[in-house]
Amino acid sequence: MNTEQLVNELFDVFDVNDDGVISKGEFVSLAESLLHQHGLNFSSDIFKQFDTNHDNVISRDELVEMVLELAL
Repeated sequence: MNTEQLVNELFDVFDVNDDGVISKGEFVSLAESLLHQHGLNFSSDIFKQFDTNHDNVISRDELVEMVLELAL
């Protein structure tokens, strides 16, 4: 499975309401699952870092960037 396929699957799993973006609440679950870190402050810090256009959601493209950066 390549990175794009992985990110698409992650996105689909954590976009619980299927609105095409990862909300802050959905992101908390994603961060806890992927990074094994718990806590709203930690998730909020990571969310802010990767919400590059500051629209308060994580797009599929932003998730790709996050996965690539955190995987390296």
